[in-house]
Amino acid sequence: MKGTHTPLNYHPEKLKRELKPFYIGADDKDINDMLKTLGLNSLDDLYAHISSDVKMTSVPMPKHLAYEELIGHVNDVANKNNIKTSFLGDGLPQYKVTDVVGPVCDIRGLTTAYTPYQPERSQGTLQTLWIYQSLVSQLTGFEAVNASLYDRSTCLYEAMNCALRLVKDSTTVVVANTLYPGDLEVIETHAKETEMKIVRAPINAQTGKLDIDALKRILNTTPQVAAVAFPQVNHFGNIESVDEIVDLCSNNNIKSIAVVDPMLLGRGGLKAPAKFGVRGQGADMVVAEGQHLAIGPNFGGPGLGIFGIRYNEQDKVSIRSTAGRYVGKTQDLKGRECKALILSTREQHIRREKATSNICSNQSFVATAAGASMLARGDEGFEATLKHSRALAEKAVETLTQFEGVELKFKGSAFFNEFTLKLPVNTSEFIHKASAAGLQVGVDVSNRHTEIAGENLLMLSFTDIHSEKDLDKLVSFFGSNFEKTKGGSPAPKIQSVMLRTDAPEIPRIDSKEIIAYYEKLGKQNLSPDDGIYPLGSCTMKYNPYINDYAASLPGFTNVHPQAPVEDIQGCLEILFEIQEQFKAITGLPGVVTQAVAGAQGELVGLKMFQAYHRDRGEGDQRNVIIIPRSAHGTNPATATMAGYQTKMVEGQLYGIYTVEALSNGEMNLAQIKEFLKTDGHRVAGVMVTNPNTAGIFETQFKEMSELIHAVGGLVYMDGANMNAIAGILDLNKLGVDAVHNNLHKTWTIPHGGGGPGDAIVGVSHRLLDFIPGVQVVKKDGKYDIVKPAKSCGSFHRHFGNFAHKIRAYTYIKALGADGVRKMSQVAVLSARYLHNRLSKSYPTLPAEAGSAPRMHEFILTLSPETFKKVEASGTPKTNTIARIGKLFLDFGFHAPTVAFPEQYGLMIEPTETYSKKELDQFSDVVETILKLINEHPEVLKTVPHFTPIDRVDEVLANKTPVLTEKITDHLPDIIPDRVDSERLRNSTAGDLCELILKAHQNQ
Repeated sequence: MKGTHTPLNYHPEKLKRELKPFYIGADDKDINDMLKTLGLNSLDDLYAHISSDVKMTSVPMPKHLAYEELIGHVNDVANKNNIKTSFLGDGLPQYKVTDVVGPVCDIRGLTTAYTPYQPERSQGTLQTLWIYQSLVSQLTGFEAVNASLYDRSTCLYEAMNCALRLVKDSTTVVVANTLYPGDLEVIETHAKETEMKIVRAPINAQTGKLDIDALKRILNTTPQVAAVAFPQVNHFGNIESVDEIVDLCSNNNIKSIAVVDPMLLGRGGLKAPAKFGVRGQGADMVVAEGQHLAIGPNFGGPGLGIFGIRYNEQDKVSIRSTAGRYVGKTQDLKGRECKALILSTREQHIRREKATSNICSNQSFVATAAGASMLARGDEGFEATLKHSRALAEKAVETLTQFEGVELKFKGSAFFNEFTLKLPVNTSEFIHKASAAGLQVGVDVSNRHTEIAGENLLMLSFTDIHSEKDLDKLVSFFGSNFEKTKGGSPAPKIQSVMLRTDAPEIPRIDSKEIIAYYEKLGKQNLSPDDGIYPLGSCTMKYNPYINDYAASLPGFTNVHPQAPVEDIQGCLEILFEIQEQFKAITGLPGVVTQAVAGAQGELVGLKMFQAYHRDRGEGDQRNVIIIPRSAHGTNPATATMAGYQTKMVEGQLYGIYTVEALSNGEMNLAQIKEFLKTDGHRVAGVMVTNPNTAGIFETQFKEMSELIHAVGGLVYMDGANMNAIAGILDLNKLGVDAVHNNLHKTWTIPHGGGGPGDAIVGVSHRLLDFIPGVQVVKKDGKYDIVKPAKSCGSFHRHFGNFAHKIRAYTYIKALGADGVRKMSQVAVLSARYLHNRLSKSYPTLPAEAGSAPRMHEFILTLSPETFKKVEASGTPKTNTIARIGKLFLDFGFHAPTVAFPEQYGLMIEPTETYSKKELDQFSDVVETILKLINEHPEVLKTVPHFTPIDRVDEVLANKTPVLTEKITDHLPDIIPDRVDSERLRNSTAGDLCELILKAHQNQ
């Protein structure tokens, strides 16, 4: 279907990297020169140390599309969706997108930056997240709001897990059956094979609300309850008796977890969850979906999981049992007020299998957009939106119930802007009839409860996207199907105890002022646009503008995930094609598209492993996961989250069996063999990163896979480093059963200052029946959705971070079969070239792996003599590597990955984005840094010198956390750079050394 093509909002010819073939920085001369330096004849020679029996000869996908072709193609796919007048809400509300969101989403310093682990060069992202946290705190009344989680569903599960940690000897969470069914499926999927027990509290069929008497009986008869999770507005649109529920929890000394809609908490809306309860004591935790605070429905994602917990004089401890990141207010060493990530000792990269969660990303950029959007609305905007939505809903219910056979299903239960009608006809047929008439009339909620069976129920949602004309269109459609024969039912009055009586006091700020403010914040970060972003294992490559353009097409952004299948053919085509793309790239026969992060992809893999073993009658027997010590922290954290608790019982190990590395950096296969001799029958699987975190290919991987399969186990390959092998190796031949591809790494979706990420999980034939979520199939030219035969459940309320699927799809279309291979080859060539040069001046790690060919990344360290010089100058050895990372900031570059996987290592990954000239310039900087340290080691005591702030006082930040402030119309001050990063990158090494020494002396 040809349609109008949306014009580009940028000029590709003016962008240094946008029109490079395959977005590769090195031209043919660069490539030949680098190969010559390495003594190689071709790009294929880079993989000569890997056995040919695991290689691909080609990638079975079409040739790449040229830039203009790609623009036309993504528009054509978007135009296959039907955007209609929609009254869909339910699992994902839809509101107007404020006019600041587009411009803020175009600020590359915010969208393309990494997680703000280097606060001195990340104040931009940290400040945007601080604003988000503070504004959500003002909406909810909660003193501690984290910097976001994936979405409402996973947020709810994390809150439930938190409750189990907080309530001693607890095992059970009672969950209201009136929560959105997609959320219920996600938490049930997560809880399988873990120690968490979930008890459903039933609905009252007459009120369409949680049955309070039944809840009381459950609490009186169920032992070891940790919490009750319940909605403020349930999946019929009815407002629950939140005060009574919270009081029940308080009286039973258990936690209350409130699931709310943040939009409805604005001025003139519903009571804030911090005030729930007759005494106003509030819920203990709050969970919400915040996607609609920022962006349109986007076929379901990326979402924005809002989580808050109480943090006050009565409770300053519970926060330490939560998941996710927090931004805190602190000071640098000179007393400047600044922001930093705090309380990180709970997280996977530090605590590994003992972490509170496996989560290692957040929805940072959606949170940034939500913060800006809330400022654009202000109290006045929220109030206007809520008044409009409520008024339309009241008018709609009174008008629609005038038709014969159409009734308000729950006449005695108050609603706000969503309500459920009982129809005299089949709801599904009515919805499809409405679709043909240009309406998405609502959601079929007929079969959500056995207590309410045999009725035709339709839920409609009204927000500020609707006008009186839209309501007239809806009424006209009803009129064409039913006769108007009676007086309508008025909307039930909302009791005053259910409503907000105070104002959140969110300031309303002019859009131009907001955009200018966020643009300044973007300049406080670094972007891969600017130059090498050397974070090892993070693949900070160029993020093409065209990917964002494709994802922002209205034909995609305005599609609701619960729209009829005939209206979502373009979105389904994207999902189908990305399934096929990753089958071709991995060599595996199945693909999961639902995971929203690499860490969640790992969890998807292990949950499929469990389903597979359960299906074979070996679920209890398979209780060990083998993981190398060099693995990313998410691997052991994921194993624990999946239910593999590490413990010794009567001298036998359960949970994680840790494999050490050999001196050459590869895993110790002999150790695995020994373990399999005695415990092979207990092994559920193995998780191995390949290439590993030292940048070395695991040459014994195939043999390991055969050994694991021989004892009935399964093989998970952490695909964080796919940028080295995509299109080169056939993972099916390697023996992989599941592998995640980080779309925010290899497949070039932007990191967003920490997220949203995304993941595609490839699976072997063994796991096809257990794939979670849905699969898209194509039949007779049309796309449809099917559920695998023995699906292990669901990991997202809808289809995952769909907008990121579009970005990855667009990128892969730009690469084609030839570009995928070349991307990997040049990424390895760039790293090998840098390693060859820098290893002449720096020792490398692992210490005895000097001759091992490096793939996409490598690890540098200092000589013993240099370490001694640094210690003698006053910087302890344990702090040296982190301080060198800060010294990179003084040269205008982001730090490499510090102290992982080697405590005294700097891990560098250049990617394929940069030219040989840029690689050489970066090498000059790295060599200059070593020279400076050897000649003036004392500078490490005062680094960094040119960022907006000095080194952050992390002890203070974590000792007395400050998590929010009241945001007023005077936004938090922005501290300017002392020296601009671009100026630093363009300075000579000699000039910079002089500047650094002078700055050090002035400290």
